[in-house]
Amino acid sequence: MWKIADAHCDTLWEIGVQGTAPEDCCVTAERLRSGGVSLQTFALWAGPKGPADDPAGKARAMVAAADKLGVPIWRGALPEEMPDGPTGVFSIEGGEVLEGSIARLDEYVQRCRVRLIALTWNHENEIGYPSAQDGPGLKPFGLHLLREMDARGVYADVSHLSEKGFWDVVEHAELPPVASHSNLRELCDVHRNLRREQARAIIEKGGYIGVNLYSAFLAKDRPAVFEDVLRHIDALMELGGEDVVGLGTDFDGIESWPEGLGNPADLPALCDALLARGYTRAQVEKFAGGNYWRLLKKGEAAAKICI
Repeated sequence: MWKIADAHCDTLWEIGVQGTAPEDCCVTAERLRSGGVSLQTFALWAGPKGPADDPAGKARAMVAAADKLGVPIWRGALPEEMPDGPTGVFSIEGGEVLEGSIARLDEYVQRCRVRLIALTWNHENEIGYPSAQDGPGLKPFGLHLLREMDARGVYADVSHLSEKGFWDVVEHAELPPVASHSNLRELCDVHRNLRREQARAIIEKGGYIGVNLYSAFLAKDRPAVFEDVLRHIDALMELGGEDVVGLGTDFDGIESWPEGLGNPADLPALCDALLARGYTRAQVEKFAGGNYWRLLKKGEAAAKICI
């Protein structure tokens, strides 16, 4: 069985805001266990209306809903080795959750030990501009926030960020950039995917790229198939991503995916397919979870401020 880690899902939104029963979500404790998922990242999503709809209040509701997952969440230091059974960590998707406040950042670090913050979702906020807009780079608060996140060992997640904002992260952040759930634009030309030079920059910095299983980010103008996921992985590996590429499934945040990759229990089949494709067991182990685990441990070690 592979030890798998996933950098993004939206399950807490479904449970804490939408009121979905935990057992009716895509990501469940049983499916994580069945799929060998040792570490699942649970996003605190700002919501579809962004700053206009009390994102901080919704985030609090999602934190409270974490008790319903049936999965222990690491709110302190991680163990030395990746756990054997399902566990979780928190991330933030949409920096408007912070309401332009470093004190709010400290609240999430202290209460949740949040590991990543997607600086934007699909709306402009106090930090910067989304990938859907050809906006400027990070705003003054965004640049200040990067320094404060570095000091706390929290990664800047660029998956929804504008291109100019992306390059600001590359230039100004001490910690390497993370694209928790993005694919390659040259294989599927949508704004949410990374350009080749962006992916190369993440790889050169030693960050992380989580392959997204959303059909629309895998193939354009047709339903994606299993092979499309492998094509994106191959292309990222060819750029030198062996130590950087992993999973960012986006489960419970997507409405379509390749057949055979619809929930965490299906993920070992992807790892098996990579092995059959000619990747070594060591390479597949890195992809499955080793690269993401390394990243999180590096973030912990880099923290200069303990909240």
